[in-house]
Amino acid sequence: MVIVLCMLAFVFQGSRGIWQPDEGYYVGTAITMLQKQTLLIPYLGEDEIFLDKPPMIYWGILAGLKLFGQSEFAVRFFHAICFILTSLTVGLISWELFKDKILALLSTFIYATMAVPFIAANFVTPDTPLALFTTIAILFFWKSAETNSKDISWKMLLCLAVGFGYLAKGPAVLIPCGGMFIFLAVRRKVIKYFWTPWSIVGLLLFIAVGLGWYIWISIELSGAFTYLFDSQIWGRLVSEKYNRNPGLLGALIYLPVLIFGSLPWSSIWLEKRAVIRNTLFKKSRWRNIKDKPAVLFLICWFFIPLLILCLASSKLGFYVLPIFPALAIATAKLWKEKIPNVTYLPLKEKMKSFRKPVLLCSIWIIMLIFSKLILAYHPTPDDMRVLWAQIKPHLPNANYEVATVDDRADGLVFYGVKKIEHISSDSEAYPTFTKIEFILEEIKEMAEEKEQGIFLLHGDKDILKTINILREAGIVFETIKLPYDRTVLIMELPDGQGDISLS
Repeated sequence: MVIVLCMLAFVFQGSRGIWQPDEGYYVGTAITMLQKQTLLIPYLGEDEIFLDKPPMIYWGILAGLKLFGQSEFAVRFFHAICFILTSLTVGLISWELFKDKILALLSTFIYATMAVPFIAANFVTPDTPLALFTTIAILFFWKSAETNSKDISWKMLLCLAVGFGYLAKGPAVLIPCGGMFIFLAVRRKVIKYFWTPWSIVGLLLFIAVGLGWYIWISIELSGAFTYLFDSQIWGRLVSEKYNRNPGLLGALIYLPVLIFGSLPWSSIWLEKRAVIRNTLFKKSRWRNIKDKPAVLFLICWFFIPLLILCLASSKLGFYVLPIFPALAIATAKLWKEKIPNVTYLPLKEKMKSFRKPVLLCSIWIIMLIFSKLILAYHPTPDDMRVLWAQIKPHLPNANYEVATVDDRADGLVFYGVKKIEHISSDSEAYPTFTKIEFILEEIKEMAEEKEQGIFLLHGDKDILKTINILREAGIVFETIKLPYDRTVLIMELPDGQGDISLS
């Protein structure tokens, strides 16, 4: 099983270039932090402080670079490790719930070969590290809830896991905690679980590990607390200004993610739909549900976080990744019911009965692994390695700065762009902690610092708009057309243009 997990995680992991937007954000930030020699303040580009995510993802990228040098494999190494550990933890939880070795192995295998967990592990985002720490927290919670109440070690480990999860993706780690609370409430154990002096110690552990960076950055940077609260709490739960599929209809995004993201195993749900219907909708099954803690726990783990995610204003596909482990265990339980009893059959007959599922699973694993290689050669404007090869011949030897207009290309920092900054052709840009400068402001700074400005644009609308702004300001520039509807404008500043008017 470990060999299969390593193959899924590591084979062709470095074959694809860094893709915008997400990988560009996080890799560009990690590289800039390395250049500025800071591990606590995330910089994206020359002057932009990027507080959209806590620092664990950057630390993971930098650890990979330290171990393996400058490569795409190194950048994704931490996420591959998180994927392997999450898969193994899913198996441990399955064992703790049902004490069935076969079921535990199936749970690990199913989670690792589900489409969404596999895809998420191959892209640098905070979702895979978050899934790891939420799954570890679930394991520790179950141990703490079902073992001797005087043993507080599991509760302390739970608080540490939630703390590390907070460092991975902020308040999102608390969503699965809603399922834990409902599980305790149904079993009438809320007061018994929390009413202990050790709860204070656990809370302090969580604050020290999970909130320590948040507290430090809020003190160090003026306005950081307000921005973090707005972007990570208010902006995700209530406000619609970040425009991440708000409203109840936006929750429909999770339906295809759960169904197609669970392939090929979601086909089992269709075959076992009668069993699922009886489990979830038959009243007699719910009357004594508190006496079936393992089943109740799986239901709470899956449905309560899903409900919270559906009600929140911010909705993106990977947000449901932390509930895929519950889905994997439930699917494994359904699949195990399909496995024939071959205990008393001869060895030859046993092997024959498993030949087809083994063959199909092997084909699926090969398809998953080679999909990485296919993506590496799939033409896309998002690949920063390809973009770097296109713009590198046009970069001057003199002091220069690349300014991306509206469409970001932060991943270029990984490949060799010395200085990059994102600017806007609109006076009102997307809300970020560091205000995005208007194009004329950036031109003035380039002139004052005697830098050769290079503007990277994407799309006819942005290109024409930027060209008109430069011409109206009296800027002389060279135009270079690139593939994928991109254009490079290389600015020339004659004497005296350092006093450009921003009116």
